[in-house]
Amino acid sequence: MATDRGQPPLSSSITITLHIGDVNDNPPVFAQPYLVEENNPPGASIAQVSASDSDLGPNGRVSYSIVGSDLAPRALAAFVSLSAQSGVLFAQRAFDHEQLRGFALTLQARDQGSPARSANVSLRVLVGDRNDNAPRVLYPALGPDGSALFDTVPRAAQPGYLVTKVVAVDADAGHNAWLSYHVLQASEPGLFGLGLRTGEVRLARPLGDRDAARQRLLVAVRDGGRPPLSATATLLLVFADSLEEVPPDHHLGERPPRADPQAELQFYLVLALAFISVLFLLAVILAVALLPRSSSSQEAWGCFQAGVCSKSTPAVAPNYSEGTLPYSYNLCVVSQSTNTNFFYPSLLPEMIPPRDLLGEDLSTDVCASNEDTHIALHSSVTSSHVEFLQTYLNYICFYS
Repeated sequence: MATDRGQPPLSSSITITLHIGDVNDNPPVFAQPYLVEENNPPGASIAQVSASDSDLGPNGRVSYSIVGSDLAPRALAAFVSLSAQSGVLFAQRAFDHEQLRGFALTLQARDQGSPARSANVSLRVLVGDRNDNAPRVLYPALGPDGSALFDTVPRAAQPGYLVTKVVAVDADAGHNAWLSYHVLQASEPGLFGLGLRTGEVRLARPLGDRDAARQRLLVAVRDGGRPPLSATATLLLVFADSLEEVPPDHHLGERPPRADPQAELQFYLVLALAFISVLFLLAVILAVALLPRSSSSQEAWGCFQAGVCSKSTPAVAPNYSEGTLPYSYNLCVVSQSTNTNFFYPSLLPEMIPPRDLLGEDLSTDVCASNEDTHIALHSSVTSSHVEFLQTYLNYICFYS
């Protein structure tokens, strides 16, 4: 406002606005470091850095970059990458705590002012541990042939005697690597004691008369992770005062497996069935071998001594009037020949049935075979007689 000195004084006023320009006089400021867990998926965001600049416009626009690391440049590019605009740090691969516990990065935030101002910060990336490794037993170790080795214990050892020690390691860190030892199986429970944290096997009581000289312990080694991982170790212990007393079959505790009663029963049943089958086959073979001899012998000597067929003394059954054929015949069959003949002897006059039975006198010799059905008759035989005899012969041949 301006005022003159006249009478009356005059004055006037004006409003002036002042704009204060920014000068790039403030560097960026970083936040704290970050922690990443191992076994992370590749491409995951593991950290984000941010820097603030109180300048305005291009003077306050910040970009990010990696300017240094304790990793080799090629290894650095394989592990992480940084977004220049957002400051997000990405993992290029999965981290393994057992191979890489952590690494340091030197990050820079630069504004767009002229001249550009920047600030650097050292960022430490720690790789956290997860329980991804099971314990590994170092002792007892396996022999060259893959069998478990054995330890000897003096027979006079007293309680508290240190027999052996189970040694195991875990590649994890911290609580995940804390190991504990537990007895899973023992040949004689209560004979040995096992240290929970040390893995030491000590004699809990003296060896008794009923205790076996060979003992077997199955030990489990567990870590402290969640969920816990475990490994097992087999201890073979032999009570002996010297190596000469150790039996050759020192694969202790390997008690022979019990035989299954059901399997033994099945074995004996199969054996009995096979024996009975063999006996049955032998009997059948013997019967088949002896049957033709006896049959041929009877036929040869009983029927074919004089020829193909020998006549027998014909005789008429006394009760032929009741339906019996009034003459007899011999049936001769040769098992080793293809000809089977039926011969009927000649009827003597005293054997001729009366006329009221057949209606005619009958005196004939009949011979029939399976190859030649010709029937030879005397001229006195009528057609009714021939038909009757042929029917009877067919009946005999069918049932023989």
